Order: sequence, then structure tokens, then C-alpha cells
Amino acid sequence: MLTPQKALNTKAVFGEKPEPATVLGDIDLTSKLAIVTGGYSGIGFETARALAERHADIIIPVRTKEKAEKAIAALPDKLQARITLASMDLADINSVRKFTQDMTDQNRPLDLLINNAGIMACPETRIGPGWEAQFGVNHLGHFELTGGLLSLLRKADSARIVCLSSIAHRRSDIQWDDIHFTNTPYEKWDAYGQAKTANALFALSLDMQLQGEGIRAFSVHPGGIMTPLQRHLENEEMVALGWIDKNGDLSSFAKPYFKTPTQGAATSLWAATSPELADKGGVYCEDCDIAEPMSKTSAFCGVASHGASAQSAEKLWQLSLDMLA
Repeated sequence: MLTPQKALNTKAVFGEKPEPATVLGDIDLTSKLAIVTGGYSGIGFETARALAERHADIIIPVRTKEKAEKAIAALPDKLQARITLASMDLADINSVRKFTQDMTDQNRPLDLLINNAGIMACPETRIGPGWEAQFGVNHLGHFELTGGLLSLLRKADSARIVCLSSIAHRRSDIQWDDIHFTNTPYEKWDAYGQAKTANALFALSLDMQLQGEGIRAFSVHPGGIMTPLQRHLENEEMVALGWIDKNGDLSSFAKPYFKTPTQGAATSLWAATSPELADKGGVYCEDCDIAEPMSKTSAFCGVASHGASAQSAEKLWQLSLDMLA
């Protein structure tokens, strides 16, 4: 069974590449609490900034506090006052559990959880008990984080969870027989595609389980954006991919498709706040809209069937529980 994916045709309202202010409109988030992983870099930083500008209180879990403090210091004082940094490393499950316990002890309702942080196309790395790092960080770390925060999400009125996926999910379904590349050669893009599929399926499974409690979950493809996410890619590879030219500038091919970091944050913000999604959930979103199912002619948009399968979502949920037991 596939989750329904029917576009709302919001482009007529927002335009091709809307900025956060356009998407948020007159939404006021005073007294709301949001957690944004990766909220001190790239689109996560712009997501956190936009939420703070709408008067939300933001908690950003960080692995390197000094780097995060430097980034947040660039914001106006009134926004800095709304942002709190807390230690956490998605690659270290015990660190995630400590963070969620600290949050639970504070007992404040959590309105928005933006599972934004991630790594992409990195060299083969193992974390925890031997997990492949992209699956471990991008999915399992956020799976543990979200589970540990459910009691606070339940305390909020109509909480939302946003999981950052990617168009790269189309490259790979979950490699059910060898998720961690134990028996097959590691391929960094296949591993990334699998992790992004996991993010989409995680949002779907969360929504299936929690919508009856007023909690909705969404997955998001933010668009192509040049951010620190590309730190593991050499310029030569990005030239070969068609992302940049030989001078290191965005290529003529990529310019129509790539967005700025602020524009990249827009779909996350839309999924987190849009009234149009109040009675919807579990869907994969792109360009501030619900994505249509992928077709043979949709090279740069659409959700693959393996990223919208309720059966796969349930299977991944149980496998994730087993891995984290």
C-alpha cells in the first residue's frame, strides 16, 4: 500500500523558489518550542532563524559547541535570545539518549521537531555496533531522538515532525538484506539514497502511528543547495555531476534547479507550519507542496514508490527498533 501523494498546487501562491517569509506569511509561533537538528549550518540554520523570527523558542542539539556558538553569534541579539544550544551527537546513541532525558526532565511541550541534520556521500565509516554511518546518523540517530521525545510531542497541541529526505532517495530502496554493507561493496551514493529513503519511510510510519494523537509527520526534499553537506565531495566530482563549473561556480545546468539556503529551508518551514497540512501527513514534500508520484519523465521531482510504501515503513520501524534494542 502506498501513501496518497496529491499536489496542492501551491506554486501559484508561493512562486518558483519562495523565501521563508513568503511561506510563513503571518504565522506567529510565540510560546512554541522547536528542536532543529543541524540548526547551526546550511538550511538547518535558516530554518532555525526563520522560526526564531516568528518568536518560537529553538533548541539546537550540537556536536561541536564552539562552531555552533560562532554561527549563532552572527544573528541579531533578539534571535540569539530565543536559541539554546545543547550537546548531542547523532552518531552516539548514548549521547542522543542523554539529550532526550534532559529534555524530558524539563517537561516542556514540544511543538516542532525538525530532523534536519545529516551526512552525505561520505567515505565508508562505521558507528555504534558497526552501523554504516549514513544510515546510522541520518536515520537511526533521528529514530532514537524522536522516540525519546514522544512524550513531549504528545504534550503539545498538534505537534509536527519534519524529516529531511532528498531526491536522492530515488537512487535506492532500503537494502533489506544488507543495510550496513556488510556483505556487499560500499557505494557512498547508494548508502546515501538508502538513508534518504529511510527518512521518508520514517515520517510515514510516524504519521501512521501518531496521527490519532494529533501529531503529524512529513518528509521533505529541500532542493539542491550548496551547503556544508557537500564537504565530502571534491570539486572534480561536483563538476562531473554537473553541479559546478570548472571555476567552482554553480553550473548553467544547475542554476535552474538549485536554491539558496534560505529557499532550501522553505519546504521544511511549510511542512512544519502550513494550515493546509492540518489534516494530512506522512507525505513526501518538495517545493512547498506535496510531491506527486515519480514518473519516467520527472527527472528532478516526485517521490519513488519505495519511499511511500506503508508496508516498507512498518518493516523499517521494526528493524530500527531491533537495531537500537
